[in-house]
Order: sequence, then structure tokens, then C-alpha cells
Amino acid sequence: MGDEIDDIEFARQMLSLKENKYEENKSGGMKQVVKKSHKISTLSDLPDGILFNILVKIPPKDIHKYVMRVCKSWKEIVSESFFIEQNFMESKTELVIQSGLGRRMKTKLIEIRKEFECESREVGLSKLSKIHSSCDGFLLMSEPGNNGMLQIINPATKFCLTIPRCPSHCQHKACSAALVFDSSTKQYKVVHVVTDSYGFEIFNVSSDDDELHWERVSSPWEDLNDRPFNPINFHWKNPVSINGRILHWYVDSAEYFITMQVKEEKFSRTYLPERVKQINKTKNYALVELYGFLSFINCDSEKTMNVWVLEDFRRKVWFKKHTIVAELTNYICPYKSSRQDERRMPRFWNLVVVAGARNGEVLIIEHKKNSSVFIYDTKSKVMKPVSSNMKKLESFVPHKDGLFRIMKSIA
Repeated sequence: MGDEIDDIEFARQMLSLKENKYEENKSGGMKQVVKKSHKISTLSDLPDGILFNILVKIPPKDIHKYVMRVCKSWKEIVSESFFIEQNFMESKTELVIQSGLGRRMKTKLIEIRKEFECESREVGLSKLSKIHSSCDGFLLMSEPGNNGMLQIINPATKFCLTIPRCPSHCQHKACSAALVFDSSTKQYKVVHVVTDSYGFEIFNVSSDDDELHWERVSSPWEDLNDRPFNPINFHWKNPVSINGRILHWYVDSAEYFITMQVKEEKFSRTYLPERVKQINKTKNYALVELYGFLSFINCDSEKTMNVWVLEDFRRKVWFKKHTIVAELTNYICPYKSSRQDERRMPRFWNLVVVAGARNGEVLIIEHKKNSSVFIYDTKSKVMKPVSSNMKKLESFVPHKDGLFRIMKSIA
């Protein structure tokens, strides 16, 4: 069940615990310690607060597989909405990394620990499954053999829900899709776009309507001639999701990107930091989620990389969080590495940040030419190549396991 389950073993060792209680001595007006023997016969005899704090730290997949089967009272505790929310906050962020195409596609969950140690595990999905986004422990995925339909799955609880085919009849091989949560209505939605000239499609997963259907939303541009990209060569990619509440799309612009607020279902332009002197449209800047905010990362030169954070979305206030300088970076080459591209630090022009880890403290960086992956620690300023035994990396999706439920069933 993993290292996290040690909290349960710790609780069992408390069976002979003697707890100290403080009682007020009325005659002296002073507090004195009164030792009172209190033997706990079973784990269920623990005070509710202590039991809650122990259970909430157990990984969601272990709660679903083991804890819920212990007894009725435990099942009631872990099924409460407050517990599910707190457990999700305790859950560790991992990266869903996919590589290869077709039947050669591989999907793994990778956790980056201290000292750059990487631990990977299988997700348990079909080799053909393509991951689009993550929200509240759910993954939105598509599978070519499933008649071009999207699916919502929860790896921890094995929940699976198939979404009706979208009106555009997209096969979801080269499109943009994301699962989001509307906090005002407490409903999950799927946002999909294959071509902006057709418009965006939104499906309300947990709607109370008897007839569930897709709704079309107009393109972010009133005049399609205002688009900053060539529609013949441009392909929409999966958006950057900020806690499943705000979506951001790269649109090949040196000035702005497209943003959607889930509550309003409206699109707007979010402009890049004004103080950025030079922005190269050939993917020398990236949009990723860091610290729970949107981050814009660009290269000023071959030796400098800047990390900006959109700290105030409504007022569009950018803050420069880090400046990564090549001369100040401690590059660690793997022991006895035979690859020449790993022996020396690559030029920043050839790098693009694809994700963050450990609450934004670590940047996941990919080499645009040879697909090598590096990790950079913003605190220690250490950079090191990572061997994941995966080639032709296609996507990096931050994910946290959770116990959230979607109540609506779709026939």
C-alpha cells in the first residue's frame, strides 16, 4: 500500500498510549499535569480528529481499495465531501507522461522527489489511450478504437464515463480538449475545439437536464481574419488548465494567448508581459502551470531564461519569479554518460519548459531537437538530464489522484 500507510501502523502502536490531560487546580489557581492512563483497545477508539488526520494522508487509490472496506464508519468518513477535498490537497502531484504513437504509445505516472529522484508507475490504461487533461483526479482521454468518443476516468477509483460523440465528429487525434469544473454550478464540463472556424464545443457532464447534448460556442475572434496563425498549418493543442477553472491556449502569437473562464464560458485575450523585449514565435516561450498560477517562460538569449507568473488574473498582473542564467546553473552530467548531448548543458534556445513539479519548485524542460528531458531546481539552481526510458515524448499532464465523484450517468 506504499509508504503513506505507515500512519496506520503508527496508530496501532498507540494502543498502550498514556495521554496527559491538564486539569485546573481550583485551590491554587495553577494548572498542573495529571497523568491519566487511557488505553486504546482498537484503532476505531481513536478520537475522531486523530483518526481523520491519519486517514486523510492515505493515497486515494489505497483508500478506495482498502480503507473503505474496513468498516461502515470508516467508509462514511472517507465518503464525506470535506474529507475528499482535504485528501485531494494531501495528494501528491505527479506527471502523466506519454511517448510514442499508436500501438507503441506508453503512459506513465512520474513523481519527482528530492535529489532529483524520479519514481514511475503504470497508469493502467490502454496503450492507445491519449490523455488530454486532468481535473480533480479525473483524466480526460480518447481512444481511436472508441468511435471517436471522449472518456472520463478516475485511475484511483476505476470510475469511467463515456461522453457522447461531439457534433464536429472529431476523432481526437489532433485537437484540443479539457475537463473543467464550474464552481458556481458544481458541474463538470468538457471543452473541445478541433477548428476555431467551426467554434468551440462544450458538454455539461453533470447537467440535470434529461437530454444531454453538446453546445457550440462562437470562436474567440469575431473576424476570422484577425487570427494570428495560419489555419492551414496551425493545430490546436490541449490548453493549460489552472485548477480546472481557467483554460489558456497558445495561438502562435507574439502578443497574446486565448483564455476561457469556465464560469462564464467566454473567451478573451490575455496579453504577455509588456516588459518582455523579444518573443520568438517558434516555441521559444511556453505556457505552463506553476504554483497554481499560469506561468509564461521565455528565452532572452542562449544563456538566459525568464519565468513570469500571472499572480493576478483579473487585473492581468505579471511578476517575474525567476531568471535562470546558464553561468549560474550547476549542471550535473550523468555518471559515465555516453551521450554527447548530456555531457554539457544545452543552449537555452533549444529548450522549452513543458511542465512544473513539486509545487513549481522544479521545472521539466525538453530539448526541442532530440527530445531529451531535463529537470531544473529553482532553489538550488541545479540542472540534470533525466532518463525516463521513453522516446518521442508527446505530452506532460500534471495530475493528482482524488476521490471526487461525478454523479450523472450517461446512457
